[in-house]
Amino acid sequence: MRILLILLCCWWSVSLGAVHSINIATGEWTNYAHRDGTGYYFSLLQRIFPDTSISPHFVPFPRSIALLDHQLVDIAFGGSSDDFSSAYCSLYAVEVDRVDMLTTSQFAGSYQSNQDLVGKKVISRLGYNWGELLPRGVIYREYSNLVQMLNLLNLGRVDAVIEYREDIELLLTKMPKPSNFIFIDSVLENNSQFCFVANEKGRDLLKLFDLGMSQLIANGELRQLMIELLGSDENYPY
Repeated sequence: MRILLILLCCWWSVSLGAVHSINIATGEWTNYAHRDGTGYYFSLLQRIFPDTSISPHFVPFPRSIALLDHQLVDIAFGGSSDDFSSAYCSLYAVEVDRVDMLTTSQFAGSYQSNQDLVGKKVISRLGYNWGELLPRGVIYREYSNLVQMLNLLNLGRVDAVIEYREDIELLLTKMPKPSNFIFIDSVLENNSQFCFVANEKGRDLLKLFDLGMSQLIANGELRQLMIELLGSDENYPY
């Protein structure tokens, strides 16, 4: 076993030496991916690739998918294998992706489960495809602009907005929040993975990433990193 571990470490070091830079496509997500290179996703990648230059490209999520599918970046954050037509996705989830809902106090008072959304107008951010996880009969649409989505809810033209609570709260600090808005936490959940470009570099990065993830899980560092950067291990997937 000791010999195997030494060989793995040597292989990792040799392989890592050939990876000088990584191009990443990501959205700007509170606590996960910030423009200054901080956040859980960046810290996790830096933990596994400590001596590699990381170049982020902040784009809407659908653009991240297209960039990776067309082999214009090496990694896309925040997706899963179902999102891509051509990509290598990690064996390991980096988190349980829980999504929240903003709605009116009137609807929140009667909401018990997602079955109560049947017949309701529900919107989310373009490219997230949360409608696939909602019951049949929900009237689901996607928009590119979160401000527009909140305005539609405020005008009563939709019944609910499905989005990450942190991102909505950050936006609401810059605009007046109607008193009848209510958050309902964790209405949807899905495993989030790091996905890699479908070429030789992507295969090498994936092998290194999966090896690194297995070590971080085994020694408890992944859970600790989540607690340090997200404030809890609520979304820890293991």
